Amino acid sequence: MLVGLDVGTTGVKSVVFDDCGTVLSSAFEEYPVDTGPEGKAQQNAEAVWKSTRSVLVRSILSCGIRMIKAIGLSVQGDAVIPVDANGNALAPALLGMDYRSAKAADEFSGMFGEKYLFRKTGMRPHAMNTITKIRYFKTIEPEIFGKAAAFVTYAEFISMKLGGERVLDDSMASRTMAYDLEKGSWDSQLLTFAGVDERRMGKVRSSGTIIGILDSAIAHEAGLSGSTMLCTGGHDQCCAALGAGVIKPGSAVVSTGTAEVLSTCLDTVKVNDQMYNSYYPCYRHVVPDKYFTFSLNHIGGILLRWFKDTVCGREIEAAKAANMDIYHYLDTHMEKEPSDLFILPHFNGTGTPWCDMNAKGAIIGLTLSTGVGQLYRSLLESQTYELALNLEALSDAGIDIHTISACGGGARSAQWLQIKSDILNRPIQVPACNESAALGAAILAGTAIKMWNGVDEGVDCMVGFKKTYHPEPEMTGLYKNLFEEYKKLYPAIAAVRKEN
Repeated sequence: MLVGLDVGTTGVKSVVFDDCGTVLSSAFEEYPVDTGPEGKAQQNAEAVWKSTRSVLVRSILSCGIRMIKAIGLSVQGDAVIPVDANGNALAPALLGMDYRSAKAADEFSGMFGEKYLFRKTGMRPHAMNTITKIRYFKTIEPEIFGKAAAFVTYAEFISMKLGGERVLDDSMASRTMAYDLEKGSWDSQLLTFAGVDERRMGKVRSSGTIIGILDSAIAHEAGLSGSTMLCTGGHDQCCAALGAGVIKPGSAVVSTGTAEVLSTCLDTVKVNDQMYNSYYPCYRHVVPDKYFTFSLNHIGGILLRWFKDTVCGREIEAAKAANMDIYHYLDTHMEKEPSDLFILPHFNGTGTPWCDMNAKGAIIGLTLSTGVGQLYRSLLESQTYELALNLEALSDAGIDIHTISACGGGARSAQWLQIKSDILNRPIQVPACNESAALGAAILAGTAIKMWNGVDEGVDCMVGFKKTYHPEPEMTGLYKNLFEEYKKLYPAIAAVRKEN
């Protein structure tokens, strides 16, 4: 038996798997994010650990087993936590979405140059990058900065609490903007500029490496006997890709939750101008000798929630009367044909390839006959047009994607999956297990303890697909013309806003 721990931004899930990838039990717990002015987004790291321990114990107890072979970690990226010598947090974690380190990011740009940083680290300078937050700590908490024995991500923080070493995997290290992609090590110049030396950063190991044994007190609480190995996992997007079988170039996974992310695997480092201009990162995959990139749409499921809460009062009542989930109700009552109504889903700025945080959303083509069903379909289509834009930009960067897997909340909508297949003109596969990030972490744990000969064999054993959606030629033809119209919208609206 294996456990995948998925430590996200707002909640943690522990999933127990057998060696065929079947979910035996799971437990989930939410925790808050403390937000405020100037982009503040921090978190009580010790509370996150408390929830992690709780869900781990509950998931194991609920399936009544006595032996867990290994535990792997999938963790949110970019957060940084100052800790003492015992691994206890000295201050709240600054999350990736905490943008108060924007000035520090600008200072890195001024010192080294944006393209130099991108070509060396695969990351454009941005406030989300871990190393900018470490430099920022010197400004806001100089006393804590001086006291900190180390600055860790959630990978090291949770591993230490579980009983392992202060180690992070190379997918997490290579997201920090302090890691030399080609050399595979911390960059001393970048660390020096941030004010830290390598001793205060985690030791970097490959994903799928044993780093300790589960603490005996936690094992006893969970009713376990024998030793449970702790293993390096990876960044949650990489783990989700692994759990969806994305281990070779040409395949990708689209994860639709609060945001929508399209992730893919690379054979080599790609830091060309098109990658840079489209804001695509390049970092280590959890698969040996592979690299990773993704596109990002900030607005995914959260836009559907806005639509539901703002527009769908009558539909919510109708769904309740029919004993249906509101989104399933909207799926089954939306227009059946492609819509010539366009919704620009830039309600919180744009994601890739534009990355214009000042962009605004728009609805174009309204008439007096426009109803909720047409608006809803247009929302699903607009999200998918954004994916199509990114597939084109990735292709221009030398990355061609032929097959796509779908996971997350959006993968529960058969109607949306068919729209994706028709607009993108590619088959969309739905994994048998929707807990892709936890499954990826479990595969890495199994690889670490030699349950199989490498990650590829682990995927063959653990990952399956329950359905594939294929493009419908007639719909694909209609969408091809509509997409050409959609591509003109953002540049036109951006030009109007600039004039004003």
